[in-house]
Amino acid sequence: MKRRRQNTEELSFGYFFPTGRTNFLFSDEASRRVPDPNGANLTSLARTAEEVGFDSLFIADNWSGHQRVAEEFGHQSPAYNASLLAMAMLASTSTIGVISTIHTTHHKPAHVARMGATLDDFSGGRWGWNIVTGFSADEAALFGEEFVEHDLRYTMAAEFVDIVLALWADTEPIDVEGDFYRVRGRIKLPRPVQRPHPLLVSAGASPAGVEFAARYCDQLVTLAIQEEKLQALDAQLAELTGGRRTVAPTPFSMAIVREGDGEAEEEHARLLTSLNRAATFEIAGDVLGSIETARSMFEKMGEEQAALAFGSGGSVLQLIGTPEQVAEKLLSVKRNTGSTNVLINFPLWSDDELRSFRPVLEILREAGVWTPPSERDFSW
Repeated sequence: MKRRRQNTEELSFGYFFPTGRTNFLFSDEASRRVPDPNGANLTSLARTAEEVGFDSLFIADNWSGHQRVAEEFGHQSPAYNASLLAMAMLASTSTIGVISTIHTTHHKPAHVARMGATLDDFSGGRWGWNIVTGFSADEAALFGEEFVEHDLRYTMAAEFVDIVLALWADTEPIDVEGDFYRVRGRIKLPRPVQRPHPLLVSAGASPAGVEFAARYCDQLVTLAIQEEKLQALDAQLAELTGGRRTVAPTPFSMAIVREGDGEAEEEHARLLTSLNRAATFEIAGDVLGSIETARSMFEKMGEEQAALAFGSGGSVLQLIGTPEQVAEKLLSVKRNTGSTNVLINFPLWSDDELRSFRPVLEILREAGVWTPPSERDFSW
């Protein structure tokens, strides 16, 4: 296992792994053009991401299949269970980290402690946990549970994570009688390799979500289309952590990189012509109705306009252009914000699309803000 990052002068890169045929841009053409999201293709993709120089794979997840139109056209579907897929990807690679999403609200702490310890030990310390509370009443119903309101979910998640950390750290049995969870005993060996614990990530930038991230997490993934949003979030985190910068904003982004001027923009425009409006409204209705960060980005728009903007990738940082243009956008993020990691989605995902990002990394290397993971003694 490599040590944790201490050098904040460089950027690292996470690859937002496909959780369906499309994720942020709900284009039917994109859905038709990407490979089948099956075991062979996803394994090849993980190996290519490692070869190109990505630090990690980020695997999102949700449980409910109530979005039937989106499912029919492959938008955010089909998707493997994140932790099961993480094990497969860790077994298929040797250096890249794998971050898997696990809900606190729909599990018990011992479930996550055992799964996480297994994934981290099996991989030699390459696993990270994206901690989510869930945002859908349909998910809660699937588990036979009442839907828990937003801030209370984070209160529950804090107690949940405290117990998981105790189960990972303690060799003796624990005895916890909390407000939400009761745990007595200890989990079987192994324990996580990473110390003091595996990488912890969250993706909620509401006030409750930011406070949770400041207390527990190493990365806070966020929707942000402008640097000003990242700067404001960085200021919030600095205030909550006493200026220690223990957690940095990690923007979601969408990348289309082409060699010729205007080619990437033309590709993007072509994909937008086949935006699936029904699937977009279905997904946007869930996200804009439940996730405070996304809702706040489009609150000045009408309902239909907001949904279309969201479904067009309008909630994430746009990395669309030549390698030089994309590299300059990333250099600007590094110069002007506290971000040390960027999470990148490719709407036309494939091995070749991943390789198209390598020239960007080489430019960043020459600028002194990126070093190949294979050449450094830190990860994440």
